[in-house]
Amino acid sequence: MSALRKILNLPEKEPGGGEEEKTAAGSGSEFDSGSEESGHRHAARHGLGWAEEEETSGRSFARRAGRVVIWSVIALAAFTGVRTWVFPAKTPPPAVQSDPQAEARKNDVPVQEAQQVAARFARSYMNLNSRDKDARAGELEADLVKGVDPKLGWDGSGMQLVAQTIPGAVTQTGGHRARVSVDVRVSVTTTVKGKAATSSSWRALEVPVAEAGGRVVVTGQPALVGRPSAVSYDAPEGPEADSGMSNATREVVSDFLTAWAAGKAEQASAPGAHIEPLGSGMSVDALDSWLVDAGTGDRRTGTAVVRWALAGAQLQQTYQITLTKVSAGGASRWQVDTVSAKSA
Repeated sequence: MSALRKILNLPEKEPGGGEEEKTAAGSGSEFDSGSEESGHRHAARHGLGWAEEEETSGRSFARRAGRVVIWSVIALAAFTGVRTWVFPAKTPPPAVQSDPQAEARKNDVPVQEAQQVAARFARSYMNLNSRDKDARAGELEADLVKGVDPKLGWDGSGMQLVAQTIPGAVTQTGGHRARVSVDVRVSVTTTVKGKAATSSSWRALEVPVAEAGGRVVVTGQPALVGRPSAVSYDAPEGPEADSGMSNATREVVSDFLTAWAAGKAEQASAPGAHIEPLGSGMSVDALDSWLVDAGTGDRRTGTAVVRWALAGAQLQQTYQITLTKVSAGGASRWQVDTVSAKSA
């Protein structure tokens, strides 16, 4: 039986089992036969269990350390929770990302004010009249910084008149300073062999400005510079023409142009069309060409080359004209709806 106990890992039989053990020992040949079933019944009667193994020191230390770690985590979580109740975490302010271009623009001169001041100054600067020097100086002083001579390099002679000024690009140079480009239309009268002749031309001027004292002022002498030269441009190919439609509507376009020049465009245009009058002094000399773009529908677009009689001269111009089909009383006709300059 001791071998069976070792196999089943059962504890050894307790000594002095008492009267019940003695009875069991002499109770017949079935138990003495050493049968396995009898042994199990005997073990069940005495309530025998598995043998307990003694816990090693390593396991005991690991178990205690684990308990310490678990309780430490619980205590830390509890402390952290209470602290957040009493002292809630502050949300950090959003990070402000700096924009270098925005920072640079803070030092820019206001564009619209710079253009206004430069255009006014350029008109006074380019007006030269040797008979009224003081008037020019007084106008320039209004936009000049203090301490700058309002003559600005002029020797006081000559005659030149300004017809128009057009402000252009503003080049920011930093530190609340800039240069403003201004196109100036000037007229000069000269006398050749006792006859006066007036010639007009465009000049390009750059005016130095700065922002100071809450306004834009001119800081010194302007400078005459070159004007942009012509550049090449390849126009896209136009659509194919509808010759049949062009021939059928040519008279419609010609009648409209005649009425337009006479100030009666509403009589020859489509209902609801709004076409501004040309003004007096013009008439149609000829409709040189009229071509309708290929297409379908009740709205068609075409190109008209018109020769106007104006100021004793002929002036040819190209228009884009849109026709619309108007129906009334079972009949329909084409009429002009819009007129604009022809885009290249």
